Amino acid sequence: MQEVRDREAARRSWRGARLLPAAVFCVLTAAAIAGFLVVRSNVHSQDARLLRERTGEVALLLKSAVGNLPTSLQSLGVAQRLGGTHAFLDAANAQTSSAPTETAALVRTDGGPPTVLAAAGLAPVFPKGATLTGVPAQTVAAAGKGKLAATPVFRFGQTRLIGFAVGPPTTAPGRAILLVAPIDPRPTATHSVTQQRPFDELDAALYASPRPDPSQLVLTTTKLPFTGEVSRRIVPVGGGRWLLAAEARSPLSGSFANDVPWIVLAVGLVGAVVATGVLLIFQRRRDYALALVDARTAQLNASLEELSDAQARLVFQERLAAIGQVAAAVGHELRNPLGVLTNSLYLVRTAIPGGDRAKIERHLATAEREIGAAVVIVEGLLDFARQSEPELEPFDLDDLVDESLGVAAPPPGIEVTRRGLGGIGGVRADRQQLRQVLLNLLTNAYAAMDGTGVITIEAVPGAGGVEIRVTDTGAGMDGETVNHIFDPFYTRKAKGIGLGLAVSRRIVEAHGGTIAARSAPGEGTTFTIGLPGALVTRAEAPA
Repeated sequence: MQEVRDREAARRSWRGARLLPAAVFCVLTAAAIAGFLVVRSNVHSQDARLLRERTGEVALLLKSAVGNLPTSLQSLGVAQRLGGTHAFLDAANAQTSSAPTETAALVRTDGGPPTVLAAAGLAPVFPKGATLTGVPAQTVAAAGKGKLAATPVFRFGQTRLIGFAVGPPTTAPGRAILLVAPIDPRPTATHSVTQQRPFDELDAALYASPRPDPSQLVLTTTKLPFTGEVSRRIVPVGGGRWLLAAEARSPLSGSFANDVPWIVLAVGLVGAVVATGVLLIFQRRRDYALALVDARTAQLNASLEELSDAQARLVFQERLAAIGQVAAAVGHELRNPLGVLTNSLYLVRTAIPGGDRAKIERHLATAEREIGAAVVIVEGLLDFARQSEPELEPFDLDDLVDESLGVAAPPPGIEVTRRGLGGIGGVRADRQQLRQVLLNLLTNAYAAMDGTGVITIEAVPGAGGVEIRVTDTGAGMDGETVNHIFDPFYTRKAKGIGLGLAVSRRIVEAHGGTIAARSAPGEGTTFTIGLPGALVTRAEAPA
């Protein structure tokens, strides 16, 4: 049987070893994928940080360019304030000559709707005498206190326009200057701008609103919408807020940094394949070694077959020795009561002719007592040899204690007290076997006390089970005795063969419970029986 178990264990071990290369490959592959994800996440984080930095640079550039507008408009305002309309026209024509698509208009803002007093440019959008309405009129009205006012993107006919205005004190009271320029947000129209730093690394879109509104698009370097990660910045322009959105044209951290995650994944997968191959080679060598060991083992088993008969004879002799030990103990214990029984019967025979009935009765009682002692020894051996399964039934624990005390009544001078038995509804166990355990514990407790003392029988419910404790105030036991008290044939008594507690432990363990002893010299002894799951309600226990 042991050889069969060893072969089965070896077969399971072989199957586990066969699965090891696959497990190693899976673990290393998972590690490579995890490394790939971690490195790619770091590279992505670095690209995002660089994109934010580049977008911030573009935003600063735009903010600087917008900051120069009040300066250019201020020169026109100074010319108008000092030299009037003609001075304004001279300065405006000189300024718009480099940007012929722009229109610089002097607007009257007092005394009615805003009206263009003079306009400069190759083809002025608002000619002299024109009345401003809508977005241009609102922007001129908002200009004042030396602050720059900006228009949203608006249409004049088929032309998209953007404008800026300043008013007093840059201009004379009641006057404002409006600078309007057409815009074309198509990428080809802004090609020369987007090739310069820092636009050369980014695709950007500028909106004359804080949201990405297509109608307010001022410029863009690529076709919209963006397809990658987008960074956004708000640029303050003339009291308004413009939105700058940008994405990277190529990885800002460099092509090698973006290739690193794939390099890590490739190296990890190659390492997994190599490690798996090496492991398979070692497994083949191991299989060869095991086959060689099996061959040598077969040769050894063939050599040991000659010793099998000697081993069988040795086992048989050991069994005979164990049986002889039990027979010696039984013979020793039975010899004394049988000898007393023989003497008592002889004395009865000698007392019969004289008719001394009292003497006859005394000798007969002695014979009965010794016969009972011999019967107890035989029953102990039978109980120890018998292995019967418990037949579980519900019964009242208090009634079982009454029955046990009726069978093994306490001697004079010994008091038996109870605790908690009335609160236990009942237990589910083998009544006869549990009574045998209680009888063994009670008789041991009687023997441990020198004529006087108290025995306490206590029941403690808990977690669906019950604990039964039998405590005496006897002489107690030392540590060595407590350690061996449940061993078969271990006893410190003058009579008995030491099977009572061994049988009790086997009964309790057959119920799925435990039995333990706690004792010390001079402090008495407590036996605790734990029966988990044995507690039932009083309604379930029979009356």
